[in-house]
Amino acid sequence: MSTNNELVVDVQQIKDDMKQQQQQQPERKSRNPFKKNKKKAENKETEDIVDTREPNLKFKDSFTIYKIIGWNWILIFLGSIGAMGTGVIPISFQFVMGDLINVFSPTRADGSTVTAAEQKAEIGTYASYFAIIAAAACIANFMSQFFLNWASERIGVAIRSAYFDSLTVQEMGFFDIKKVGALTITLSEDITRIQEVYSVKLATLLQNLAQFVVGVILALTSGWQMALVMMSTTPLMILGVVLLGGVIRKLTLSINKANDHSASIATEVMGAMRTVRSMAGEEKERVRYKKDLTKMYLAGIGKAVAQGSTFGVLVGILWGTTALAFWYGGGLVVDGTMNIGSMLKVFGLTLFAIIGISQAGSFFPDYGKAMVSQKTVLKLLKRQPAIIFKGGKTLDTIIGNVTFENVDFVYPSRPNATVLKNFSLDIKAGQAVALVGPSGSGKSTIVGLLERFYDPAQGKVYLDGVDIAEIDPMWLHKNIGIVTQEPVLFATSIYKNIAYAIGEENTTMEKVIEAAKSANCHNFIMDLPDGYNTLLGERGVSLSGGQKQRVCIARALLQNPKLLLLDEATSALDTESESLVQAALDLLMKGRTTICIAHRLSTVKNSDKICVLAKGILKETGTHAELMAIENGIYKNLAERQMLFSNENADVEATMEVLQ
Repeated sequence: MSTNNELVVDVQQIKDDMKQQQQQQPERKSRNPFKKNKKKAENKETEDIVDTREPNLKFKDSFTIYKIIGWNWILIFLGSIGAMGTGVIPISFQFVMGDLINVFSPTRADGSTVTAAEQKAEIGTYASYFAIIAAAACIANFMSQFFLNWASERIGVAIRSAYFDSLTVQEMGFFDIKKVGALTITLSEDITRIQEVYSVKLATLLQNLAQFVVGVILALTSGWQMALVMMSTTPLMILGVVLLGGVIRKLTLSINKANDHSASIATEVMGAMRTVRSMAGEEKERVRYKKDLTKMYLAGIGKAVAQGSTFGVLVGILWGTTALAFWYGGGLVVDGTMNIGSMLKVFGLTLFAIIGISQAGSFFPDYGKAMVSQKTVLKLLKRQPAIIFKGGKTLDTIIGNVTFENVDFVYPSRPNATVLKNFSLDIKAGQAVALVGPSGSGKSTIVGLLERFYDPAQGKVYLDGVDIAEIDPMWLHKNIGIVTQEPVLFATSIYKNIAYAIGEENTTMEKVIEAAKSANCHNFIMDLPDGYNTLLGERGVSLSGGQKQRVCIARALLQNPKLLLLDEATSALDTESESLVQAALDLLMKGRTTICIAHRLSTVKNSDKICVLAKGILKETGTHAELMAIENGIYKNLAERQMLFSNENADVEATMEVLQ
């Protein structure tokens, strides 16, 4: 457990860091679609990538949310009527109660007296008024709670659907620079704030405003002098709410930012807990997480001061108003200007009105939070992706010819590092092409460009002579199979994981089993408790690396693509698993144009074409025999260094890094 001294040290350190960050200036603007601001902090570890495709929101953009809410405004309207009704109920009660007090006295204002029987009759009349108020309260509260909570849930579903739809059509570069934790927080917390402010929170505001307006009107008609004296303090309350509300909104923005970042850290650590544990990194991650918590703590303290000041001022003014009311109203009673019932009626009506307007002020901090959240949501909803999600040409059939023409490329997350430089390559239909090079040489980038996860900064990529920028991305992805180094499986059944490529509605269990047999995974699947219906854990954690890879290959086989991309598909496997996976891959590659990021020299040697890359530049290209004929060539040196013919399982990437 941390001591107070430790907390003080942490807070002071964060204050110093925040002060230092405020003094730092961003770099000159980059011409890339994503620009980078380098922080001149001592460790220089943190670089913020700014998404320049993020729109500058205008007031009219708020109507996007209103359109999403759609016909739910009808529910909001009905609920609002109920909410205003609930606000009028206590005012009505106080109005009737004030008159009832005078009934208990047998002497009337004109000096006449009434009998006990007449008093009881009058009391019965007022009791019936209370019964009517009770029935109205029942109906109003039902309308308010039912319609507004119904609207809240519908609005939440509508906005989350729109947000997730927009999220899934963004280009891959967007996800390179965004934190997953921040995006998931928006889906949960931010959208919850929005749906509540347009429903439940709005109901509270309308209830309080109705209570204020009706209370003021009835108070003025019942005793305007006393009502005006009591309401003289109202402007002070409103001023306090407005001034401190702006401060609370700014501090809420700081809290949300720190919360998003801390959530991203937690998500990252939980997803890589095995790695963290194996490297004894728990303490380092705790410190990193607590640093963001401290930032959130500082902003939270400021917010607490602002909120405490707001409510402290409101309550102080409220009780001061009570003292003022009895001082002035008591004088009116003594002077004979008002009777006790009228004084208490005006006091109650005005007090309820002031309470209503003071409680209405609590809406604005919530509104401020919701508007910050709404801005976050709108930035994504109005963002136009750099690469369209669907739409464009579709080819009648894919032959499999691929051409890279003078391609340059930089990643959005590394805008100053050119990954590919003037890269050109022709691949004929049915060829197996191996990409060889050290880590960071651009091999995976070539695969990503062909999938059109990204667009080149310069140059073009062609499929069968058609610029892939003109091809419908959805159609393209459905016709390209990919098996990556890290197999990706979902937390569902094995059957659904294999069928994912083409959709369950487009396949049968027989076809899935056939694909699994071809991928050498049918036997181990049948050994599982529920066979193909066995539920996998998150990311397929219940299977071994080789088993997961073979399930992914079965998925690609079921897809039956004309173009196949293998991104170091066997690099992380043991020898036994690799032999099974490689056998499945050999079957998968038959009759298909294949681009393989090679990990083993044996795979490289058997390829139709070998491309040797270094620092984003295509250094050599040809068959194994052609490259071995190049005197002092990179590939030849690599082969000789690793004794290609006696050690064909040598690691190409690692060897090239050593040679470099």
